[in-house]
Amino acid sequence: MDEPIRILILEDSADDADLLQHEIRKAGIRFEGLVVDTRAGFLKALSAFAPDIILADNELPQINGSTALRLARKARPKTPFILVTGSIPDEQAAEMLASGASDYILKDRRSRLAPAIRRALREVEERALRSRAEETVRRTEEQIARSALLDALTGLSNRRFLMECLNRALGVAHCGEGFALLLVDLDHFKDVNDSLGHEAGDRFLVSIAERLQDIARPQDTVARLGGDEFAILVESIGDVSEAIGVAQRIQQRLLAPMALDGSEVVAPVSIGFVLGPANYHSPGDLLRDADTALYRAKELGRARVEAFDPSMRERVQTVLRTQSDLRQALARREFRVLYQPIVWLGSNVLVGCEALVRWDHPRRGLVPPAEFIPIAEETGAVVQIGEWVLREACAQARAWDDLGPAPPLVAVNLSARQFREQGLSRMVERTLQETGLPPARLKLEVTESALMYDVAQAASIVRELRGLGIGFALDDFGTGHSSLSYVKHFPLSDLKIDRSFVSDITTTAEAAAIATAVINLGHSLDLTVIAEGIETEAQKLFLEDLRCDAGQGYHLGRPMTGQSLEDLLRANRPRSHGQASSFPFPQHQADRRKQQKA
Repeated sequence: MDEPIRILILEDSADDADLLQHEIRKAGIRFEGLVVDTRAGFLKALSAFAPDIILADNELPQINGSTALRLARKARPKTPFILVTGSIPDEQAAEMLASGASDYILKDRRSRLAPAIRRALREVEERALRSRAEETVRRTEEQIARSALLDALTGLSNRRFLMECLNRALGVAHCGEGFALLLVDLDHFKDVNDSLGHEAGDRFLVSIAERLQDIARPQDTVARLGGDEFAILVESIGDVSEAIGVAQRIQQRLLAPMALDGSEVVAPVSIGFVLGPANYHSPGDLLRDADTALYRAKELGRARVEAFDPSMRERVQTVLRTQSDLRQALARREFRVLYQPIVWLGSNVLVGCEALVRWDHPRRGLVPPAEFIPIAEETGAVVQIGEWVLREACAQARAWDDLGPAPPLVAVNLSARQFREQGLSRMVERTLQETGLPPARLKLEVTESALMYDVAQAASIVRELRGLGIGFALDDFGTGHSSLSYVKHFPLSDLKIDRSFVSDITTTAEAAAIATAVINLGHSLDLTVIAEGIETEAQKLFLEDLRCDAGQGYHLGRPMTGQSLEDLLRANRPRSHGQASSFPFPQHQADRRKQQKA
């Protein structure tokens, strides 16, 4: 040892005490000794002197070896205690060793003292090393146990710990106290990762976790389930309205802007929740139904709060079946394309058609697009389906080439996800080349909301597509979130008035005013304006009076197969060389206006 060891000697013979200390020095052991000969002195030295080793005679006037050992073990349980005595019965020596003495030495064999001291000190050091190693193992095990229950990024509870808390909550709740399980999902977290990077995204998640912890009460449990999904187990909830109040406070708190790499970011969230205990006995069932409610909140437009209702479960099962069937539908050739005529108003000349995808399900029959397109959009299957529709439509339009000098163009819808897909223009160009369709015969359509997602990026994509020589239409115009001034940022060829305005155009002044504004806007920008959903002659005549260029709808022509449209076109061919066709491909209306101005 670097420092001298402290040796407490309990001995009433000064000569014996000197002999013991001489023997220790002779062995080369550096020490500081303290000799006491009374019980009181021994007790005081145990605390004040804090010895590293104790040497005690067996028989003193005020205290014997057994008593000294008992007092030493109580005051300093880890300090070695060596009995140094003139004589001791074997039975008593064995009893003292069993009681905690490190060794015993007879005074006439003092040469054994130094080795006994070294041995005792070595054992102390070895015990300390073992203790430190055991402590390290214990702390490591505790850390592993904690990490198994905590989320590494945010420090919140993880799914495993949440399930344990839910199991406990079920037991308590069945005794009379209710709770709510809320699932919180960030609506646009991908935008943060894409625009600011994943490190910023991680810091964003940590900030969200901190805000959720601030909102929660001490008895509540906040967990991160993974990605951008969090859970809160709220104890002592009485009813649905109370749970909705908690969810709304969460939404409001997360909508407060937070600074992130020089940008201000907000966190709109969708929340689904379930109340317990009800008839629940399994944490997994609670989590499943809360997730079902969350899915419903996102399905209805996001930034919503939805409570679980048993009817949701059947709907989710239907969605899951649809997802599974969608994965196989293309390979089984279950999709087909129908073509709805687009007609010039006033002349009834067919200018083109819109390609509409239909799913001919082997068991469910014809599945409406509204039932499978949103699911395909969410799962990403819409990209593959959209490419197939584009190829089918282009191939069909190319097959109409022998119908005359001006065969109809074809319009194909792009989903919002497909519109943002990298390599879109290359895919369109490749499809045109492989099918042989001239670019002027193809028009792509996208909804207003898809363009408003990122105006600058959307305008760049539209310019790239228009550079191929194809047309581009803004579909469902008037139903999105843009102002009319945004339209001029996009190099469009067409505006399509949404059917919701057309259906009320003859009965509602507001619908008529919107249609008039769209038509005037389109003409001022030299765009062709097409009205969707024309169902009556009155609607058609009203739009003609407003100088709307073209229209489509059941009154003008229902969706039909490519062969049916071809048969219709062939039946209306010119009967003689000089006669005008009933279905000529007219010059673009905007081009005619430009020529008239010139």
